[in-house]
Amino acid sequence: MSVTRPSGTVTFLFTAIEGSALLWASAPADMAVAVQAHDRIVRAVIERHQGVVFDAGGDGFWAAFGSAVDAVAAAVEAQRELKADDAVPFAVRMALHVAEAVERDGNYDGTEVNRTARLLALGHGGQILASGTAEPLMRTAVSLRLLGDHLLRGLRGTVPVYQVVADGLPSEFPVLRSDGHPLGNLPRHVRSLVGRDAAVDDVVEQLRSQRLVTLTGVGGVGKTRLSIEVGAELVGEFADGVWMVELAGVADEAAVTAALATVLGLTPQGDVPLIDTVAEAVAGRRILLVVDNCEHVLGAAGAAITAILARPGRARVLATSREAFGVTDEVVITVSPLATEGGVTSDAVTLFADRARSVRRDFDLQDPQVTTAVTEICQTLDGLPLGIELAAARMAAMSAIEVRDRLTHRFRLLQGDDLGPARQFSLHHVVEWSYDLLAEDERTLLRAASVFAGGFDLAGICAIVDADEIEVLRRLDSLVRKSLVVADHSASTTRYALYETIRQFAEDRLVDAGERDDARDAHAAHFGRRAAAEWPRWNGPAWRETVDWVQVELGNLRSGFRWSADRGDMVVATDIVAHAALMGFSVQLFETVAWAEELLPAAASADVPRLPRLYAAAGYACFTGRAGVARRHAHRATELEADDRYDPCEPGYATFIEALGEVYCGNLDRYVELTRDVAERYGDERGYGRASYVDGLQSIGRVEEALAITEQSVVAARKLGNPYWIAYALWIAGMAFSRSDSRRALAAWDEGVAFVREHRVHFFEGFLARDAARLHASDGEPEAALVLFSDALTSFHRAGNIPQLVITLASVPALFERLERFDAAATLLGAMSQHESSFHHVPELADVKARLAAKLDTAQLEACLAEGAAFNLDAVAMYARQQLDAARHDPRPRVRQERPGGLSRRELEVLRLVAEGRTSSEVAAELFISHRTAEHHIQHIYTKIGVSNRASATRWAVTNGVVTG
Repeated sequence: MSVTRPSGTVTFLFTAIEGSALLWASAPADMAVAVQAHDRIVRAVIERHQGVVFDAGGDGFWAAFGSAVDAVAAAVEAQRELKADDAVPFAVRMALHVAEAVERDGNYDGTEVNRTARLLALGHGGQILASGTAEPLMRTAVSLRLLGDHLLRGLRGTVPVYQVVADGLPSEFPVLRSDGHPLGNLPRHVRSLVGRDAAVDDVVEQLRSQRLVTLTGVGGVGKTRLSIEVGAELVGEFADGVWMVELAGVADEAAVTAALATVLGLTPQGDVPLIDTVAEAVAGRRILLVVDNCEHVLGAAGAAITAILARPGRARVLATSREAFGVTDEVVITVSPLATEGGVTSDAVTLFADRARSVRRDFDLQDPQVTTAVTEICQTLDGLPLGIELAAARMAAMSAIEVRDRLTHRFRLLQGDDLGPARQFSLHHVVEWSYDLLAEDERTLLRAASVFAGGFDLAGICAIVDADEIEVLRRLDSLVRKSLVVADHSASTTRYALYETIRQFAEDRLVDAGERDDARDAHAAHFGRRAAAEWPRWNGPAWRETVDWVQVELGNLRSGFRWSADRGDMVVATDIVAHAALMGFSVQLFETVAWAEELLPAAASADVPRLPRLYAAAGYACFTGRAGVARRHAHRATELEADDRYDPCEPGYATFIEALGEVYCGNLDRYVELTRDVAERYGDERGYGRASYVDGLQSIGRVEEALAITEQSVVAARKLGNPYWIAYALWIAGMAFSRSDSRRALAAWDEGVAFVREHRVHFFEGFLARDAARLHASDGEPEAALVLFSDALTSFHRAGNIPQLVITLASVPALFERLERFDAAATLLGAMSQHESSFHHVPELADVKARLAAKLDTAQLEACLAEGAAFNLDAVAMYARQQLDAARHDPRPRVRQERPGGLSRRELEVLRLVAEGRTSSEVAAELFISHRTAEHHIQHIYTKIGVSNRASATRWAVTNGVVTG
């Protein structure tokens, strides 16, 4: 029975055989038989589910379905049948995308087909991916896991990507092969960018060669929007992500570095200056920082950026500010207003028309009078995008001619010689004009909205203004339609924000009206109440919701804390800080723990009721390298709990935090004593008590006692329902089981790895992956170990957790030795010899070195060891990840090969860069070494190959195949 080719809303299913080129090259006869079996299965399944194959080739199918449910059912069934058929030795990746499409001459073409193909390219064999448009239509039929926003090659902008999860199919895969790496926090932009293509290309090219580019220009010219588009364009070139640091809500220059560290998820390192921790972590990454709205903290932002870029590395910074930093090697690009020349074809008029249609669908430029009016509006506003958007928003209730007449009349009346630069004058007064057209209740709401940092929700704004929710929603809707407030509907709860220029204007009006202090007091009090209300929900199934709230509202919590503390309102400040830290530490928001330490002296003097909670929160400084201080803070919290005047945390929690401080101080016996007290007093009620006691027992060698209560500890955590404690309990259980039963340990850790990915409990991601990888490696499952070691390295490197990064790196050589990748094992061993702690934490390293000495000749071993010893920590982390990835994709052992001139791999890399014309400074930056080390390498290479200058070295490199001529 033939099936009609679908039209209209079509679901595309594309498939491709993983690694087909290599398989055809290595075993063409076997591959031919296998592909026939594959084709038979996939085509039959597609047709059974009413799909139509409209193209085949490249070892895959392109099919179209009229129903998204049929398409995903076909994908799942095909994967199951392929997996079960012994005649098919390879894996197949699949992609699903829903779009409007028209069938022509038996085929489909255009952007949506390309989009599906690009989506398919992200996946791995056995994986089924779905686009954001497919997800709503498939969610009732299958489970879908969000994998983040990704850039599709050749298509501008990022898109959400989901993975289909079904029984009988693998659910865990390596990170997607995305040009847009899932790392990063670049916001999604809905509205199109008009008239900036050349500017995007210019900034992109500058960032490819320069480390700091600053976009300058007046408020409202579109610097932020341009920076987001540039970040999206470059996502695929920064493997460690594009991260946006919004400084508009950071009022205190001293908080700039903390804002950077928080966005990057970095762990403070004891008494090491935070900027040094940030700079060290960023130096080793291929990362782009987009630092937005720097003008009000220009000195602090410039100093932080300078410190970051002073380290050799591949990090880049794109900053936006109304003025440049004036630092060395800064490339300043002035963002100009949109062109108004050309009338109806100008960029400014194009933007006006685009935004006008968003509020009035029938708006067009067919009438010459309308065209003239719009052109004059854009010229009056000097082509400033924000001003144009505000004027265009008035098309909902006015005509272009009416807007033009009122604008030009007003501007003529306001003309004068002392009104400042024309563009600032124009923007200020178009905002003022929009403000004056509002009803008084709308002005009141807009003024109140200016106190928020990082946006607000309905409950937040209702706490500031005296009106019910329905009335506030009415006003908000009006302000959104007039482009004075931006609404984000991407989450389940709508979030609102103001453009920074409008927020500043509204804040000035708030001050003029004498309303600022009352509004800021109400703002701080609201977040104090909300934080205290969220805290009891944190320790249960609502954990994810509560920490998401802390992350989303971090700017408001920071602002409310600073305001209330400066006003001497210690009750509100304590409510904000204590609860933000008690929740925030679990998602590595260690900035909040620093707030707690900072506030403690003043709060203790004020003797606030919730002082024990603040002391307990400060106890989490054990995670930031301040274990002794943290232990004392937590102990003080336990003392205050006994006093009825105070409102403590839940019973036993401060004791548990004190125990953490003890273990970080190395006092294992005291750790066991305190955790036993929590476990015996509160047992299953707390969830974390039994798990921490298991940890203490196994740490001091009382393994049998630990094993006797390990299962109970996991059950208690599951009963409590807090994903954070469940992940913790699974990690601890694995450590206890690993002493006697590797199978049970791996089961606990593998479950833990899957659990933290599903629930985004990133705190334990590195620990679980690393420990599971070590056991998989010794248990004969290297494929799993390769993936997990890579995940662990990425997690610790990203968080700047140096001690755990060193331990993880030291664990990898043994795996490479087992895989007979002796070259990589010896090189990593040489690198770890520079870190004495690695041999203490991983004693087997010494045995690995002895075994390698028996498997490699002396010259090979020494060359590898020397090569590794030249790596700094960032370089060895990158090298290890590269080697793990290589081993995953090519299981054949790699042994050291003779290299030209007897040069090491590092020396050949230096020579290649020199032959390509790089300076010694550029070589240092490329290879993460100091300038002096780079110069030493270059001179040593010249001596080794018998040349005296760059030209001779280049000729030698060409002759010996190091570079092509």
